[in-house]
Amino acid sequence: MAATGAPEGTVIQGGTSSEGTLRFSAILRPKPCPEVGLLALLATFCESEGIRKDTGIITWIRWPSEVVTENRVVATTSFATGGPAGVRWAILNFLVNRRRHGRDGSTSLEDQLGVLVDPEMLVTKTIDSLTWMYSGWVKGMYPQVLARITSMLESPGKRVFVKRRGRPVPGVARGVDERGRLIVELSGTEASARVEDRSCLLSSEDIVYQ
Repeated sequence: MAATGAPEGTVIQGGTSSEGTLRFSAILRPKPCPEVGLLALLATFCESEGIRKDTGIITWIRWPSEVVTENRVVATTSFATGGPAGVRWAILNFLVNRRRHGRDGSTSLEDQLGVLVDPEMLVTKTIDSLTWMYSGWVKGMYPQVLARITSMLESPGKRVFVKRRGRPVPGVARGVDERGRLIVELSGTEASARVEDRSCLLSSEDIVYQ
């Protein structure tokens, strides 16, 4: 749909899988710019805010693509871009653990609430958040966008370990930058980790959360 010209703002809802995961996606057509990578983190923020507004569950962003509550993953996101010069697109994918399940390190909205939530309402709340945040991104309001994202990050001020030559080196997560990268302070110096995935590279070093 994105490749064949579906308009910006198109939402595709995939329903709930047999494992109880609610899946939906949104198509955007952002301007080409270095800050496109921030959209991946923006998706995680909007998923977290959507859950908060719909259910009252307090959730946090575990950089860059997980939403957690009580230190367990309740939702994830993914991000893709593509298309020729005239048909550029970005897709934000949202996956929410809606029904009970027994996977280690995870939880679900049903586990937290004791009841099932309305999937349509959850999608609406998440997309409402995306509408506001994406508008700020389009207008270049990066300080405001980053401030909101940072307020929901699990990690600011949190001690993390960076693997260097197989050795864990302690550092402190300080926030994110305009490209959606995690800023980690190591011995008084700052470096930014790429946003591609959770076990991302900081130069050629792996970030590990304590």
